[in-house]
Amino acid sequence: MTNYIEDSYIGSEYDDIFNDWYEIEGARKIKELSRQLRTFFNYKAEVIRYRFRPSPNLAENDTNTKYYSRKQETESLTREFIILLKKLKKNGQTLEQGIQSLFIFNDKAHFNKLSAITEKLSMLLHYFSEESLYIHPKFLKFSVTLAQHLCLVKKCLNAQFSEFFEELEINYNNLEEELEDLIEITPIKKQKLKKQLEERLTS
Repeated sequence: MTNYIEDSYIGSEYDDIFNDWYEIEGARKIKELSRQLRTFFNYKAEVIRYRFRPSPNLAENDTNTKYYSRKQETESLTREFIILLKKLKKNGQTLEQGIQSLFIFNDKAHFNKLSAITEKLSMLLHYFSEESLYIHPKFLKFSVTLAQHLCLVKKCLNAQFSEFFEELEINYNNLEEELEDLIEITPIKKQKLKKQLEERLTS
């Protein structure tokens, strides 16, 4: 009888611990998804601000040291991100299949690295979404393109939120197309940007 009471107490204690953990984890996920939405809407606002900018030839002459430092960090991490994605697309498999193989073969090293880089880039893009990027249209487009690919990766890494990130990916794609029509660049420069910001991510 005593053992039964002790077992019931221990079971109840574990239930309380699990419920507390579940509540904390749930709150963390809600906060993360909320941040993802704020980031997207901030970029959407920046595209609108760029569309209705007072001068059509807006100069990119901001000398914000913190901005350029974060920009360099983002570009460096993006190069690592691209290299890692290319490794996952070996043997003719799609990116989705490559990420799934990390789960299948329990490749924790590459999974943790991809998760860490994806999260760092997501945080950096959130920072830039609040930094008046409309005065830096080329980097604004770079950021939107990168965000689209981060959503693709997050969709594969977070199966329980795959529909959320798939919808977000579609919205970033639409935003990118909107910017394509707005940014006044020559066909040669446009082709060069495509090669740098898109083909390297998808090849």
